[in-house]
Amino acid sequence: MEKVDASIERGVSISESFQINKIIFLIAVALVLKAILNYAPPLIPLKVGDKAPAFSLKLREGAIFDFSPSHASHSIMGGGKPTVIFFYANWCPCSNHSAPLLKQAFEEFNSSGVSFIGIGIQDKEEELNGFIERHKLHFNTGFDIKQEIARSFGVATTPTTIFINIEGRIDSIFVGKIKNYEDIAERIKKIV
Repeated sequence: MEKVDASIERGVSISESFQINKIIFLIAVALVLKAILNYAPPLIPLKVGDKAPAFSLKLREGAIFDFSPSHASHSIMGGGKPTVIFFYANWCPCSNHSAPLLKQAFEEFNSSGVSFIGIGIQDKEEELNGFIERHKLHFNTGFDIKQEIARSFGVATTPTTIFINIEGRIDSIFVGKIKNYEDIAERIKKIV
């Protein structure tokens, strides 16, 4: 008489099957919850001519930068001003290449009434602080860690530089590495 391995014949008991189904169900619930919690509305990029969205940003120094396109004003700066918004990330080589050109533009156009704001995204605060210090940026800077402001502008990548005229409308959008100073200076001259 041949011996048969009892473990092969036994199969899976009802209680073991229930436990496996329970684990599969819990994993499925966890995946659905993760998807719900990580949901972000789709980005709707703004176009040239669109009104820039209003936003408030806590600056590194602690002051609040309020931008209101309906009044084309910034409470920290006073009065309506053309504005350059630079969305950057520390890890991004193109942001690192573009930052010195933005600094140069700030030094040239700040006295002409152009407001500059740097908004760090896609990094931790300490990394973004390192970026600002490394590039010696002297214009207003803050962090949009949750990327709420970036989403409101439709920013999907860094760097993205947005030029807003005195009426609070987007005059131009530059996505990617600023290759030379003229690329930015010409756009700023259009909004002054």
